[in-house]
Amino acid sequence: MALLGGCATNSLFVDYPSQARQWKSSLASEATNPAVDQNLKKAASGGDGVLYLQELGRVSQLNGEFAQSREAFASAINHYDETDAGARIQASSLAASGASLITNDNARPYVAPDYERIFTHAYQALNYWADNDVTGTAVELRGAALEQQVAANKREKEIAKAEDDAEENKIDLNQYEGYFQGLDAVAGQVKASFQNAWTFYLSALFWEAHGEYNDALVDYKKALEINPSANMIKEDVQRVSNALKGRKPEDGMVAVLYEQGFVQPREEFNLPIPTVHGVFSVAFPTYSIGNKPRPNALRVLDSASQPLGETVVLADVGALAAKDLKERLPGMLVRQTLRATAKYNAQKKANDDFGSLGALLTQVYNLVSEQADRRSWLSLPAYAQATRFSLPQGQHTLVLSTPGGNATLTVPVVDRGLTVIHAVAVPGRLITRVLPVQEGPL
Repeated sequence: MALLGGCATNSLFVDYPSQARQWKSSLASEATNPAVDQNLKKAASGGDGVLYLQELGRVSQLNGEFAQSREAFASAINHYDETDAGARIQASSLAASGASLITNDNARPYVAPDYERIFTHAYQALNYWADNDVTGTAVELRGAALEQQVAANKREKEIAKAEDDAEENKIDLNQYEGYFQGLDAVAGQVKASFQNAWTFYLSALFWEAHGEYNDALVDYKKALEINPSANMIKEDVQRVSNALKGRKPEDGMVAVLYEQGFVQPREEFNLPIPTVHGVFSVAFPTYSIGNKPRPNALRVLDSASQPLGETVVLADVGALAAKDLKERLPGMLVRQTLRATAKYNAQKKANDDFGSLGALLTQVYNLVSEQADRRSWLSLPAYAQATRFSLPQGQHTLVLSTPGGNATLTVPVVDRGLTVIHAVAVPGRLITRVLPVQEGPL
C-alpha cells in the first residue's frame, strides 16, 4: 500500500496520457498557466525527467516563453548526452529493470526515442532562429541531422540484442504477430522511426538562405528520399541545382512550417503471455489506425485572397511513434514474459508464507500494477507540414487558413532572403510567429 500511494502521481500507476491532458489543454488559451510550468519542472527531476523536459520546452515555446524553452531543451539534450555516455544511466537502469519485473515498464527510466530527440534539436533551432542567433541555429540543425545519421545502426543493435535475449529465455516472438495488426497499419506508413523529412527541409531552407547551396541540396535530397512523391521538394532540388550553376532567383522566399494538432497517445490492450505456469493476460501498449487523426493542410492567401501555397505533410509523427514502438516490441515482449513469471512466483510465495490473505493481496497488487507503458512526448504534432513560395521585396499581408481558424500576418520579404512563418494548430487556437529573415553568408 505504501508503494501504491507513493507512485500514484507518476506514470507507474497513473497513465501518462492522463497527465499530459493538463498541459495540452492549457495551450488552448493565450494566457500561460503557472501551475502547468510548475508541475512540469517538478516532474523533470524524476526518473522520467527527460520526457517532462521535452514537454516543458515545447509548451514554453508555444506560449512564447522562449528563454524557458531554450533552457528546457538544453537540459534534455544534456540528458541525451549523459544517456549516450552510458555509465551512470546503466547503473540506475539495472535497478529500475529489477523493479519493473514486479510492477510494469513504467518503472524503467524514460529514454527518449530517436524521433523525439530529432524534434528537440529542430525546436531548439527554431528557438535560436527566433533570437536571430545564426550560429546556434546552425549547430542545432546539424545536431538534428546527426541524430538521424546514427539512429539506424543503433536501432539495429537494440533489436538484435532483444532477439538474442528472447532466444536465451526460450521466448518465441513470432507467436505474437497477430496481436499487433493495428500497430502494423500505423507503423507501415513510414520506412523508419528516425527519418524526418520536416527537419531536413527546415535545415535545407536555412542553408539555402545563407548561400550554402551544397548543404541545402544535400538536405533537400534527403527530404525527397523520404518523401519521393513530393513535387514541392523536387522543385526545391531543381532550384538549388540551378543556384549552384549561378542561376539564382531574385525574389525572396517565404516558407510556412505548419504543425497540426497533437500526436495520438499510445493505447492499452491485454496480451496473453504463455509462461511455464500457464497463460497470463498482461497490459501492452499499441496504436490503432482508427484513432489516428487525418492530415489537414494550411492554405496561404495574399491580401487579395489569391492562393500562394498549401502545406504538404513532411512528417507523420503518429506513424513515427508507432514505428518506434514496433521496433521496440522484441525487448518489450521479453520483459513482459519475464514479468508475468515473476509476478506468478511472488503470488505463490505469498500464498506459501502468508496463506490465502497473502495470495489475495499479491493478486490485487498484480492487477493494479499491470499498466502498459504509454509514455511518449504528447505535445508533439500529429503532422509536421510545410510550403514555400516567392514574393517580391517589401511588406506583405498574408492570411493563413486552417479548418480550425485563420490568422492574418504582416510578413517582411527580402530579395534572396528567407522569411519563415511557424504556425501551430492546437484545439481551439492557431499559434503563429514570424521568424527573423535569414540572408547573406554565414
